[in-house]
Amino acid sequence: MAEIRKLPDHLVNLIAAGEVVERPASVVKELLENSLDAGATAVEIELEAGGRKLIAVRDNGAGLDKHDLLLAIQRHATSKIISPSDLNHIETLGFRGEALPSIASVSRMTILTSQGEAGWKLSITGGRIDSLEPAGRTQGTTVIVENLFFNQPARRKFLRSESTELMWIERIVTGASLSRSHCSFTLQHNGRSVFSLPVVDSPVQRLRDRYGLSAGDRCVEATGRSESVTAKLYIFPDKRWSNRRHQYTLVNGRLVYAPQVSMPLREAFSGPAGDPLILCSLLVDPSLVDVNAHPAKREVRFRKPYQVESAVRSAIPGITAHRIGSTVAVVAPVNQEQSHISYSSVPYRSSDRVSSGAYQAAIEFESPDGQKLSATKDNMSIWEDSVEMIRISGSYLVTETATGLLIVDQHAAHERILYEKIIASVRGAMSAGQQRMLLPEEISVDTHEKSILKLYSSMIKQAGYDFRILGDTLELLSVPVGIKRGTEALKEVVKALSQGADVSESEAERIASASACSGAIRFGDKITLAEARHLFHTLFTMDDPFHCPHGRPTMIELPFKELESRFGR
Repeated sequence: MAEIRKLPDHLVNLIAAGEVVERPASVVKELLENSLDAGATAVEIELEAGGRKLIAVRDNGAGLDKHDLLLAIQRHATSKIISPSDLNHIETLGFRGEALPSIASVSRMTILTSQGEAGWKLSITGGRIDSLEPAGRTQGTTVIVENLFFNQPARRKFLRSESTELMWIERIVTGASLSRSHCSFTLQHNGRSVFSLPVVDSPVQRLRDRYGLSAGDRCVEATGRSESVTAKLYIFPDKRWSNRRHQYTLVNGRLVYAPQVSMPLREAFSGPAGDPLILCSLLVDPSLVDVNAHPAKREVRFRKPYQVESAVRSAIPGITAHRIGSTVAVVAPVNQEQSHISYSSVPYRSSDRVSSGAYQAAIEFESPDGQKLSATKDNMSIWEDSVEMIRISGSYLVTETATGLLIVDQHAAHERILYEKIIASVRGAMSAGQQRMLLPEEISVDTHEKSILKLYSSMIKQAGYDFRILGDTLELLSVPVGIKRGTEALKEVVKALSQGADVSESEAERIASASACSGAIRFGDKITLAEARHLFHTLFTMDDPFHCPHGRPTMIELPFKELESRFGR
């Protein structure tokens, strides 16, 4: 067996650098965090060869004295934490004291710093100090990193092209700039200015400056909350890409990847037209966030992840409410026969219409170049009479809007309708109505299920179910109007209520969600054209016609511009 020995410091630093310093963007990220933690209000980043040859970060922060400068390049030397309890309440971007020694071990690094009086210059090569000497500089710090991975050629070979490495750095700097609008940021590459971001008073203006957007480019904002989490969304719906690289998640000012955020946003806003420019800024109690979960601090762990997802999902309707304009006018034509599908206790009438005010708002929101169109009754009639619809694969309903093709998932649409009707009924806002079973259906129930049914009996019956229990058998007499498979739906309701306090939904939400999911028209079920038109009409009267209760989209719009682009026009 080989002899066990203690590794020398320079080798320890090389091993640590493999986790902390993955690519030039990692270096920029760590140095930027140090600058912002030092209170900088102006940061300049200069690059050469995508960061391989040179990375220079200059700031006007607090600076360091000679003693702190020498400590800063030692492993686990930091001013951010003192005791183990501090790890449970981290509010700074950096805290481990690993960044500078890790970077220094794989590069030629120079640090020039001053607290406003005497300055110092420290030069390091491959983790070994070359020199320390007095130097002149105004208050702040400059860190120059040259020839990254010069002593690790294998790591250097795995770096991507200049443009790819620059792309990663741009994202890091953009994310930092969005969290600190009071600080100016400048990024240069190979002597060329990539972007220059002045001090602004809001993240919206910072996004406009970063992406060259004008005041005429729409930005929609919404806020969602769930207990100790607040989510603020900023979305530019008309600025889209073929990927989600221009979507940013900040947790207490830290740029991270969080599936609890990205998943709801992808479900709500991704589509054939691409992915929009999005900033999601989360404010979370620091004691509920573990920022020490990833070596490069790219990810965090939430102690209550369901609160984060719930906060984001609660903000989404505030965004999608602005999108009603593209679809609100799609209603059933006057001469179509009444559908036999019922979604509420109020029968469908072909004379039901959206208000002219809503129609006008819809047209103005979606009209190009700010042109306003008249929303007269004649225009509404022309639109409605011209609506045509086809069914694809027995599951999708397709119609034409003023700007593209609208594709509706019949199951998700029916699920949304049932959910809103049932939850309103449970909460006493309105009655979802009941449909009597032709013959009572029997369900075997055990002791636990009987206790759940007894505990929530009033709420379940308020939703539209009627039943009686005889021994170990439940006889189902009525179900909410629109439910297609009553026994399956009631079984799912009991199952959902059995979860108790382990989920974030209320009892009313669980009853409505389980009923809608199990009782809705299924993917692949065939419905008549009249039923499809009724589905459309009813969907657009919902509070959120764009998402099923689980957050998945009920519809997508394929713009004509996208079709023209794909056909090379």
